[in-house]
Amino acid sequence: MTAKLSLGTANFGLTYGIANNKMLSEKEAFAILEKALEVGVCRVDTARGYGDAEKVLGRFFKTHGKTFDVVTKLPDGEYRSAEDVKVQVNTSLEHLGIERIDTLLLHSFKTFERYREVLLPVLEQYALEGLIRRYGLSVYHPYEIETAIETARQAGFRIGAAQFPLNLFDQRFLKGGYLERLRASGITLYGRSVFLQGLFFMDGASLGGHLQQATPKIKHLRSLARAYDTSVETLALLFTGSAGVDYVVLGVDNAAQLERNAAIMANGAIEALPKLKDGFDMLEISDEEIILPYRWKR
Repeated sequence: MTAKLSLGTANFGLTYGIANNKMLSEKEAFAILEKALEVGVCRVDTARGYGDAEKVLGRFFKTHGKTFDVVTKLPDGEYRSAEDVKVQVNTSLEHLGIERIDTLLLHSFKTFERYREVLLPVLEQYALEGLIRRYGLSVYHPYEIETAIETARQAGFRIGAAQFPLNLFDQRFLKGGYLERLRASGITLYGRSVFLQGLFFMDGASLGGHLQQATPKIKHLRSLARAYDTSVETLALLFTGSAGVDYVVLGVDNAAQLERNAAIMANGAIEALPKLKDGFDMLEISDEEIILPYRWKR
């Protein structure tokens, strides 16, 4: 399952993650990218909103060639004309130093809602011209995907990719047959937030405010890992990787962590995985103040 990994690059250009809360140096980012090539990772996930992450990737591509398929995201903003879209897409192409974007996602459903009448025709035209291979959106809630797909369909356009959070605590997208319907529509699915920005690895005592409510779930997750003689990291990766997504978006802090995670994914599964379903079900959290990082009170 290593080919399912898509390397997240938020920490290439931003201070990111609740656990380590750091931004990588360019040297560290390059070491991770080189390790990604070595272990068979084929995709990188970035965004205009990730600080200089696109530029870091562009400098890597300048010396190594375009060695990965690229997923990037159109930033939130005002899109009142085709020219507004063109400026943003061309800026990403320039930063990345590439001629085509493999997957272009809108960075939020809010942008889709407000500017879909401008965005959809332009993105469709870019796909026809080969400037992008497919387009879609990054979301937080299941209804956002279904609304966007249906709205686009009624207007004669086809969304081809969706990215959303999916992890042991946040299992909303596994309900109601969402993923099955999306796959049946031919949409490429990207599961992100595998470790919930590192929350799984935090000591409950170090959590502040409302996040302290996650402490019993964190303890249960660790006891589950001990019971099956495995790691929290393994359980989290295999849960998301086995959930029906095409790609697992995973950010790392160093090359060694990527190598370890790739090895876990390469194994594909552990024998106990089917037996873990009840334990996984018990880890689910419905409280959006915990499972949605944008709602965390820093």
